[in-house]
Amino acid sequence: MARETHYWKKAGRGLREADYPEVDEASVTFPPTIGVAYAVCTKECGRAEFIVDGSTQICHYCGRSMFRIVSKLYRLEEEAEPNP
Repeated sequence: MARETHYWKKAGRGLREADYPEVDEASVTFPPTIGVAYAVCTKECGRAEFIVDGSTQICHYCGRSMFRIVSKLYRLEEEAEPNP
């Protein structure tokens, strides 16, 4: 049986949008490149996810550590302004 994690407990608390801080979208900047890994959990769990390199590698389903199989570097591509 899968172990409970604090992620599951928080999701069940009925949080609303008003419970989170307001963020001005113009103040958010993305890095020009970012590493993304394909990671798998244990055979018992069976989950697989794409995770950002350097972020948590804890499985959101069972709480165990995930194993990175392969990583790729992604480059930010700005969206072109639509032509009028």
